[in-house]
Amino acid sequence: MKRILIIGGSMFVGRVFSILASQSGEFEIHVVNRGRFPLGELPNVTEYKCDRHSVPVLQRVIPNLPFDAVIDFCAEKRNDIAPVLAALASRVRQYIFISDAAAYDGSARKILFEGDVLTPDNTKTTLEAELIKAAQRSDVRYTILRPAMIYGPLNYMPREPWFIEMIARRHTVPIPIDATASFNFVYVRDVARALMTIIGDERAYDAVYNLAGAESVTYTRLISDFERYNGGSFDTRELTVREAEEEEIAFPFPLRDDRLISGAKFADTFDFRYTPFVEGMEDTFRIFYEMYVS
Repeated sequence: MKRILIIGGSMFVGRVFSILASQSGEFEIHVVNRGRFPLGELPNVTEYKCDRHSVPVLQRVIPNLPFDAVIDFCAEKRNDIAPVLAALASRVRQYIFISDAAAYDGSARKILFEGDVLTPDNTKTTLEAELIKAAQRSDVRYTILRPAMIYGPLNYMPREPWFIEMIARRHTVPIPIDATASFNFVYVRDVARALMTIIGDERAYDAVYNLAGAESVTYTRLISDFERYNGGSFDTRELTVREAEEEEIAFPFPLRDDRLISGAKFADTFDFRYTPFVEGMEDTFRIFYEMYVS
């Protein structure tokens, strides 16, 4: 059984990972978070209430055990990673950081790959560099994952739930009729499966991988899928992108510029199959729909 330490992990992606990993029976899971959203009684999971920025407390509350991997779900500002890694380095074999595909310089309209240019002043870019430097100094292997937009049950971001709530509550749904952007996603359960795949796998050591389904999605495709999941059409209001901007409607996905990320490297390296978008989004739609109408 692999022993892992999760930093964060009480909300969307981390919570789904903790649930699925605990159910697998393959991991002994230790979770450090601020305790605002306890995971509850999950098998093989022990929680510790602590702020990651209180390094002396962190050292004290975490048991003196070796860990096959640390998974960091919540590093979000400069100097979030290095002190934690320095405090735990002698007990950690692999440090996995959940970065973001938003780290890429997306000014060029193309599919983005792991070797493409990053935005230098992006927080995730800064944290990636911090991890690499700290890991090399501490003789710890690092893995960086850059997921595309993550969707799925428990998503607290105003992305797909933004639409599903309006549909479920019979509100009028705005539709940007001249939006030209294409974008892609990764299902939250796929992120969890990917993490379970790379823990202790040497192919993931000192490596960077994108996580993204191959399917290109547009607003037209998205609305069509929602109609199918809904069992029929719903009330909509068509407007142009310019009108949406004038009305300050904050659509959750790109309107004009493509945001396409290649997840092929991960799929090819680990023989990994991403969940088809139509399946993952239907599951997501049903769960959120029931929540909003209850």
